[in-house]
Amino acid sequence: MVIQKTVDNLKDKSKDEKKAVAGGIAVAVVLILLVGWGFFFFRKIQRGAQLQQLGGGAQDEFNFSTVRDAQAELMESFSDVDALMEARNQSSQQYQPVPAYEDTSGGDSSSFGGYETSPQ
Repeated sequence: MVIQKTVDNLKDKSKDEKKAVAGGIAVAVVLILLVGWGFFFFRKIQRGAQLQQLGGGAQDEFNFSTVRDAQAELMESFSDVDALMEARNQSSQQYQPVPAYEDTSGGDSSSFGGYETSPQ
């Protein structure tokens, strides 16, 4: 009955006043939801809810100790900087250098196949 009377009064108001009332109602709804969320959130914290354990599953099946052992073995085998440089040089000798492109077209055409025009 009070709500019906308020709605009837709003029908006679201007568009700006209707927007102001709608904005006020929206702010009130958001505040009520925020207070409700805060209440349940802090109640759950006070109860001392247990945190989920994120570990386990597929992570446990991956054996980190083997990775650490392999890393330590690599570090021990290449403990000297000279050995690292030698290994790098040996691996780079496997690849042949690529020759650079040389333009043998005589200079009359552009690199895209068309003829160049000289600026006037």
